[in-house]
Amino acid sequence: MQVIRRVLAALDWSRTPAESDAAIVRANEQRLARMVAYVRLATVPFLAVPLTEWRNLPRPWIVVVALLAAAAWASVFFHRVRRGGGLRGDQLLAFADVAFCVALMAVGSRAGEPEQRNAVLTELVPVSLVSPVVLAFAVGLRRRAVAAVVLLGATWTASVWPDVSQKLGSDLLGFAVWYIAGLAVATLMRRMAAQTAAAEAHARRLDLALHRERFRRSLHDGVLPIFDGIALDERVGRDTRRAARRGAIRARALLSTAVPAAGFEARVYELADTFLELGLLLFPRVYVHTEPPPHVAGALLSAAHEALANALKYAGADAEVVLFAEATEDGVEISVLDTGAGFDRAATPRGHGYSESLPAVTAVGAGWDVTTAPGEGTKVVLRWPSP
Repeated sequence: MQVIRRVLAALDWSRTPAESDAAIVRANEQRLARMVAYVRLATVPFLAVPLTEWRNLPRPWIVVVALLAAAAWASVFFHRVRRGGGLRGDQLLAFADVAFCVALMAVGSRAGEPEQRNAVLTELVPVSLVSPVVLAFAVGLRRRAVAAVVLLGATWTASVWPDVSQKLGSDLLGFAVWYIAGLAVATLMRRMAAQTAAAEAHARRLDLALHRERFRRSLHDGVLPIFDGIALDERVGRDTRRAARRGAIRARALLSTAVPAAGFEARVYELADTFLELGLLLFPRVYVHTEPPPHVAGALLSAAHEALANALKYAGADAEVVLFAEATEDGVEISVLDTGAGFDRAATPRGHGYSESLPAVTAVGAGWDVTTAPGEGTKVVLRWPSP
């Protein structure tokens, strides 16, 4: 039983995934399809051979019709293959090819007498032997494909009846062998293409990781020390030191996000980048373990944007700001902490920057808290669900 399973596995290309986005797989499918199309075209001249017995055939005009029909069908087959992406899964073309070959054998064999069909008209067989290969490439190891191969053999048997000879047995074996050989070739080629595509994708990932590591090293060992040195150098101007500090902050943020962020994490870093561009000395700290609901993320990020805008406007030029964001299965927390001037909440008029988005935070079931005092900075905490 194990041997049978191995044989069937070697003939079943359906277990090989069709990665249509891989150029190698697509190119392989096109090569396989064109190979079969060229064979289909190459077998047409076989039907001209019976014409050498024109005088001995009672209905030679049927051979002419069969030759023209085979040429027309081969042309249709070839153009469909060229327009399509391959034979894999094209069952309409495969079974249409079977139907054509069945008709070709059934009608074409009528050109001769019963005793002539297994000899003079045997050239119908090479044309029809291509059909099992088409079935193997397009349908695969399926019962309907096996049934179609049996139909081809039965049609040729009925066409030459009662001239049952060793030659007929050889022809019938040919239908089976070409089907099995087609399965083996298609499975081998498709597995090789899939393995090559997987190896190429793995190499690209390794190359990307190598480039990313080189970037990290050059940033950590080359760029970051320069920014830190300028930021601490009292000989340069204040604006230059401030710009160097922003550069160092951005460099460290890049180092902490070597793997590209997505979803909520990406939106937090996008928010941080926005205010870094505006000149805020911002240190993002982001830890995302699970994606929060979109409406919750939108409300909290909108409030965080308002808090950062207030820090940029009121905290002071040299104030440092920490943006902390964490999303777990238990909830979401976003904090904005600055070391700026702070303010007296009791003396702050309504609309001082904390009344625009906080109602939206409450509406999604989240809570918020603002802690501040003159000269002690400001801390805004947003939590969902509300504690």
